[in-house]
Amino acid sequence: MSDAWDRFAAREPYFAVITESRFLSSTFDAAAETDFFATGEAHVSSLYEFVVGTVGAHLTPLSVLEYGCGPGRLLLPFARRAEKVTGVDRSPAMLEAARLHAARAGVTNIELVDEETFRADRRTFDLVNCFLLFQRLRRREGLALFRSLALRVREGGVGVFHLPYRSRASRLTAGLRWTRSRLPVVNHLVNRALRKPHAMPLIEGNTYELNEVLTILQETGFDAPHLVYATHGDLDGVIVHAVRRHRPGVSRREEPAGTRVAPTAGRRPPDFIDVREMIAKASLDELNATAERYFSSLDTIEHHITKPFARVEDTPQLLISLGTLLQGLSLAPGMTVLEFGAGTGWLSRFLSQLGCRMIILDVSPSALAIARELYERQPLLGERPAPTFLTFDGRTIDLQDGSVDRIICFDSFHHAPNPQEVLAEFGRILTPRGIAGFAEPGPRHSLTPQSQFEMRTYGVIENDIDIDSIWQTARRFGFTDLRLAAYSVPPFHVSLANYKDLLAAGETYGRWAEWTRSFLQDVRMFFLNKAGSETSDSRRPDGLQCEIKAAEVKAKAGQPYAIEATVRNSGRSRWLASTEAIGGVSLGFRLYNADGGLADLEYARAPLPRALEPDEETVVTAELPPLERGSYILEIDCVANQVAWFAQLGTPAPRITLEVA
Repeated sequence: MSDAWDRFAAREPYFAVITESRFLSSTFDAAAETDFFATGEAHVSSLYEFVVGTVGAHLTPLSVLEYGCGPGRLLLPFARRAEKVTGVDRSPAMLEAARLHAARAGVTNIELVDEETFRADRRTFDLVNCFLLFQRLRRREGLALFRSLALRVREGGVGVFHLPYRSRASRLTAGLRWTRSRLPVVNHLVNRALRKPHAMPLIEGNTYELNEVLTILQETGFDAPHLVYATHGDLDGVIVHAVRRHRPGVSRREEPAGTRVAPTAGRRPPDFIDVREMIAKASLDELNATAERYFSSLDTIEHHITKPFARVEDTPQLLISLGTLLQGLSLAPGMTVLEFGAGTGWLSRFLSQLGCRMIILDVSPSALAIARELYERQPLLGERPAPTFLTFDGRTIDLQDGSVDRIICFDSFHHAPNPQEVLAEFGRILTPRGIAGFAEPGPRHSLTPQSQFEMRTYGVIENDIDIDSIWQTARRFGFTDLRLAAYSVPPFHVSLANYKDLLAAGETYGRWAEWTRSFLQDVRMFFLNKAGSETSDSRRPDGLQCEIKAAEVKAKAGQPYAIEATVRNSGRSRWLASTEAIGGVSLGFRLYNADGGLADLEYARAPLPRALEPDEETVVTAELPPLERGSYILEIDCVANQVAWFAQLGTPAPRITLEVA
């Protein structure tokens, strides 16, 4: 009856889902459409509340499967909460109706696939939902589908399934339905008697044994399902909510990080803090004062100034996250870097040691005082720029437009109650092609026990990070590119055999990808790039290349001698003047004995007459130190101060034979 059902679905896409007369096409109007989709919003809203509050899963909606999606009643509210929603339906007419409604709503994160395509695709999902569908399938077919959908739930993911278990229809009605569903001629006659189209298929009302349902859940790796009783028409059913804890045959050591579901959380406690209400009730000045009270009341500062080595359990995550953040920022010595919400300055101290001109910004004067003490107790080694300490009023950063090369936010941006204003300031003070880098928590950060404790105890803002909202805002303030880092802090330990399998993109590769994906649910490391152009220079090794031409020279023992060389910048980076302490480019010389043995790694350096842009060249006359009588090999190279010799980066360094008479 699939053809008949598709014709019926094309004619009655809404009544086929909810069999109420107001959803018939003959009476379906704008008000009925609003009511139809409102039922979907109510269902999805209650689903999320029940799963989070009762089942105990922190449901961060990344991928959702809506099986039997119909015209999109549940797809649209799922799409407002998830990163990607996949809708499956056997009816092309239903899929076309869902596609139309998604387009009208401006929703772009919905993927619609037919049954055959879905079967060929073995993806799994964070949430699998199937509602008001199983009663239309006979038990054998329905149970097979139920098992297959249960296996589509990822480890740590949630399955929500509606299954009827009892019909309250009379024996006569039940018998007539049974006959109509199996004998099309009887169904045609009944439809004609009821003045309905003779080919209209019967919407069946099949039921299932709950013991069979629960057995399948147990066999497919679900524990402790929660059942909610629901009645639809003359069918009594249950909505099963269950978390898939682990996959049979996978050891706990190789479980994806973060997939272990916390114990049942229960409903929100009386002292639960809604961060949005907290922000709405408190002024910026009050929140600034809260931060100041915290730092000024510290009995000891040792924990803060010894980061990231204050606690051994925190150090790996801090170092891995910091390293990933620094890579994305493309730092170079001499850059002006603002650390937003720097606190006691431990991270800024590291960047100062790298040669960055640090501006340490915080709303708390006491925190900045601790940062000053940190620099005094751990002075910088070598010639490094001194930091600047700047108090933030929560609104305006006291810096000129375009005065900062980089901005770094390490677990600080989510404390800002006014992220839009802060992003506007970031866009103002960054140079063209400047980068703002963020290492922050995820979209449900405010709900975690630690965040609730911090807000309740210290009054600090522990906001959620909504990356879509941040990107939408950032584009208004001059940012043209957003990049997120896909990384993982917990290492994925495997056996040698599984390691080889991972490298061969085998089954272990999939588990590693799932491990990383699970970790990324609760973190957001991202980089905002401002519009404009930024020329790379010799403070960074990437893009450094040179071409050197020099003639043979002669020298007398014990006397200085001169060599003339033509030097061309053949790379893509600008060379800074030789006088620059970091990144200044000079002509360098290494000395080898006649047999090729190294005699002097730093034999001599000669400054270039000026800075060189890419493709520019200059002539250098170098005065070299005297040598003893003998045969030598002189290797000529370029060197960027405190960065690298160009030969280390793959540039050929010419050699000339030197005879000292």
